[in-house]
Amino acid sequence: MTKIIDNQHETMRRLAGVIHLLREKEGVSIRAFAKKVDVQFSALYRLENGSNLNPSIFLIRRVAKALGMTVDELMNFEAKECPTCKGVGWIKK
Repeated sequence: MTKIIDNQHETMRRLAGVIHLLREKEGVSIRAFAKKVDVQFSALYRLENGSNLNPSIFLIRRVAKALGMTVDELMNFEAKECPTCKGVGWIKK
């Protein structure tokens, strides 16, 4: 059970980093992106900072669409932690 929870946490942490990376690449603030996605700021904030370990597929679908991607593309986006960002940044592989 702990392994499943650890995997879920790691997946959501990676997804949070990818969303943050792609949002910043577009040069959009998190508030402006929440409006674009048509969700409350708090929902997007929790998703992007990794505190929402069980986001709805509807939220993920809206985020992917706002980024011009499918859910599959978003979930499989190749990114890695930035080695010089002290664990708070992500970069494209």
